[in-house]
Amino acid sequence: MRSKKPSVHGLFFLSFCLLGSPALFVGGSGCSRDAHAGQPTAPDEAAKAGAGYWREGVAVDDPNYDPTLSLAPMLDAVRPAVVSIQTTREGRFGTTGMGMGSGFIISADGLVVTNNHVAAAGEHFEVALDDGRVFEAKVVGSDPLTDLAVLRLEGGKDLPTVVLGSSEALRVGDWLVAVGSPMGLSQTVTRGILSAKGRGSLGLYRDGYADFLQTDAAINPGNSGGPLFNLAGEVIGINTAVGGHDGLGFAVPIDQAKAVLPRLIRDGKITRGWIGISGGAEGKPAYGQHPEPGAQIGEIHPDTPAAKAGLISGDRVVEIDGQAVEDFEQLRARIGEFAPKDRVALTVIREGKRKLIDVELAERPDPDAIERMARSPLDRPQSSPSDDLYAGKPARLGVEIGADLGVVRVGPGSVAERLGLRAGDVIQKVNGKSVDSVDAIVAALEQDRSKLEVQVQRGAGSYTGSLSGK
Repeated sequence: MRSKKPSVHGLFFLSFCLLGSPALFVGGSGCSRDAHAGQPTAPDEAAKAGAGYWREGVAVDDPNYDPTLSLAPMLDAVRPAVVSIQTTREGRFGTTGMGMGSGFIISADGLVVTNNHVAAAGEHFEVALDDGRVFEAKVVGSDPLTDLAVLRLEGGKDLPTVVLGSSEALRVGDWLVAVGSPMGLSQTVTRGILSAKGRGSLGLYRDGYADFLQTDAAINPGNSGGPLFNLAGEVIGINTAVGGHDGLGFAVPIDQAKAVLPRLIRDGKITRGWIGISGGAEGKPAYGQHPEPGAQIGEIHPDTPAAKAGLISGDRVVEIDGQAVEDFEQLRARIGEFAPKDRVALTVIREGKRKLIDVELAERPDPDAIERMARSPLDRPQSSPSDDLYAGKPARLGVEIGADLGVVRVGPGSVAERLGLRAGDVIQKVNGKSVDSVDAIVAALEQDRSKLEVQVQRGAGSYTGSLSGK
């Protein structure tokens, strides 16, 4: 079960590890422990897909290793594959902008995993190993939406490598160990526990897909891109973000990285699948009630895979290819793991019945294009006000509408604003009932005060917002 996302306002600062310029390096470090310390995790489907890119098997080949006595045997096994990364750029007056980050080697011929923001900060890369060797490196591929990048060490061969574990197998409270270069101090080891899983993107990266692990391990600038290990010596996360308060650090789960890395190595970038929907506004459940599982579809963008497949506003997606979906963010992330032209089977709840809908995915547009879709002008003129729903019982909704049921104004902080309604929307249904007048809206609102669901026409598409327990 994914834990709920915290508010991120005022939660984070972005740290810099600089030797002369504002290159961004934020990262996590920690020391920890796995419930199955000393035992490798079973390879999952993503690992199988990445076979040949990274080493499988046991990370710590020491039958006497006991993590309750000392972590030294594990660190002796993994530290040779942990690297420090120094980045520079060519400026007007020569080489400038030196910064530090971390990473780890996944293949004997020199593939190194780090953060995208480490790779994006430089043009030239020097990578230092624990044994004193230094290599030049080139960027193989990067993905800003998961903050992952792969470098290749020039001339690398027979290099030490890490073993990738399973972040899915982690439990809150498991001990974790981070190794990296905070403040340029290479091979620094810190410790902590897994504080939470499934923190979502946390708003750290625009349109991001990372679904962060949270740890209370000490986090310092320069750890970015470094490995987060379990006590078996397997990498279970890539340290990424520094919390603005003590005890908050974040890492990209290794299972998510396993789905991204082979494509970065092969193609240099990630092209994601997309269905063309936005999430419906959902309120808190009634007191004492469990949240309704699944992802409610709010808006269907016209001429998209969702529209062509017959999805409609108000559908609740509960499964993708038979695997449960908990919320809209999880739906978005799972769809993003597929490639354009892949087909997925979505199980949706529509009017209380399960329905299976097959969708062929398109290529996800860039973030600017998606924002333009959300802001696209409507095909109809804005209504002029003739009825005001602020007065009397309809104040529950809090919108001003025109005679054609077009929304003229949404009250700040109103229920309508929480529903996601906008000026220009045309109200079509309230609580599942078609409406053609203000009186019909009022009647539908009053008929069932335990919920509130409003479906509107929005441009050439539709949108549904719902709240419960009102």
